[in-house]
Amino acid sequence: MRAHVIGMGEVGRRLAGALDRSGVEVKPVTRGEGWDTLAAGDGPVLVCVREETLPELLPRLSGIHRHRLVFVQNGWVRPLLAALPESSRGLIWFTSKGEFFQVLRPSPFTGPLAQSLARCLSQGGIPCVALAASDFAAADVEKMGFNCVVGLPLAVRGLNLREYLESWREEARAVFQEAVTVLARAVGIEPDPAWWASFEASAAPLHWVRVSTAKALEWRNGAVVREARRLGMSAPINEKLLAAVDFTL
Repeated sequence: MRAHVIGMGEVGRRLAGALDRSGVEVKPVTRGEGWDTLAAGDGPVLVCVREETLPELLPRLSGIHRHRLVFVQNGWVRPLLAALPESSRGLIWFTSKGEFFQVLRPSPFTGPLAQSLARCLSQGGIPCVALAASDFAAADVEKMGFNCVVGLPLAVRGLNLREYLESWREEARAVFQEAVTVLARAVGIEPDPAWWASFEASAAPLHWVRVSTAKALEWRNGAVVREARRLGMSAPINEKLLAAVDFTL
């Protein structure tokens, strides 16, 4: 199998490396290179760019068969990808910073390419699982709870993750619960009460993480507040933290 990887940042390069180790020929695609072979190919296309880059990238993908596309973003990109139901999706449950690499949980994938990608990536050293669409929706919601805590609140409070969870535990839990409650409603599922305990277990290896400037707020805490307003709900703690960094929807 040949695969193309768009975006060779931390996520893209790690996935590319795992695919290569499993015997897949990997073709990197950057802003200016690799698009000719991408258009002429027939293998999977892993889109690993940041959430904020997706809107400008999607028009460039319009000529690629939708079954080839695999979007690997942890933010709330569901509304943006609603017109591409034939594509596949993945969520990343590992941390990569230069030489540092830590698997937190198996990374879930869904869609027509989920089984083959999960198999190849697992063989290449990144544990992955293939999920049905409904199970992936729950995984997406739960991951957003994680993302909303390990990001904006750390930047606002000026603490690493362990310090924040020790000093601001109730706020952290409120941020998490707001996120999963609102987004679960958005996709028509019930949030699982066990998700908070799973969050704490997954976050434990990242106690040292600091965030000086929160990024991708439009697709994380901002998405929670936006969906809450759309659904007639509220997310006051997420809204308060967004106001602290002067982020407005």
